Amino acid sequence: MENAPASRPRFTASATAAHESGGRTFFRSANAQSEVSEEAARAAAKALARERAASAAAGRAPLSALGQYPYPDRAIVEPVLERLDDPAQPGRELARLTRNSYLATVLNAYDIMFVDVDTRADTSNAPEEKPVPEPEALAALDALCVERPDLAFRVYATRAGLRYLCTSRRFAPRSPESAEILRRLRSDPRYARLCRVQNCYRARLTPKSWRCYTDGPIVNEPRPWWKRLINPLRAPLYPDENDFSTCRFVRNIGAAAQADAGIALVVARHDATSRALEGKPLA
Repeated sequence: MENAPASRPRFTASATAAHESGGRTFFRSANAQSEVSEEAARAAAKALARERAASAAAGRAPLSALGQYPYPDRAIVEPVLERLDDPAQPGRELARLTRNSYLATVLNAYDIMFVDVDTRADTSNAPEEKPVPEPEALAALDALCVERPDLAFRVYATRAGLRYLCTSRRFAPRSPESAEILRRLRSDPRYARLCRVQNCYRARLTPKSWRCYTDGPIVNEPRPWWKRLINPLRAPLYPDENDFSTCRFVRNIGAAAQADAGIALVVARHDATSRALEGKPLA
């Protein structure tokens, strides 16, 4: 089993830049990392933000659409919110919580497997990718667990499909075994590719804010101003993410093996932050 990469950038930063063109101002943000200093990370983020703002002003299409998995062929650079240490291996980083490009919190687990399966059409799906019917997806999971009695999963419902969390053992994200399991379980190909590139399994923990719009006045808006810019056409409305869950726990399947302490820690953090046990609407 592979450990997390030995060298990971220690400093992360975010920056926003503006570019004026034709009487309009274009704002873009970027994240960057550095092994040297926070100032170096901030300078790199600022340079990338300026490049993106200039591209937007010139009418060039962004590299990724809102809500899609960005940059699937290279590592994503995201600000680190928290690091989780492995209780079974002191000094080893088990997972990170990061903030993605649309401001959601994402869990990045180095060897604890998450599987993402799209069963319903969604705006974040690539046009060429077809959702897997839910009965077909669950049948594939049942068949794998019968064939592999060493495997056990927690099954969650998401807004666009299903999420599985393996609780019986760990997997190296770049291993052939991991790739085969994701293929057998009909995982979203973009997700599988991203796990391989990032060398970790990813699970979004907080809602996509544009799915949380509810009627209400914008007076005394508690959300930061930049969240209201996500969809300026809906300015009279505001998102309240606390009223939503990112996923909903459905059931356990497979062997009833006791999860190791690291897996148990990830399950607890995932379920608490995603509100998986609260039965709220999914976003």
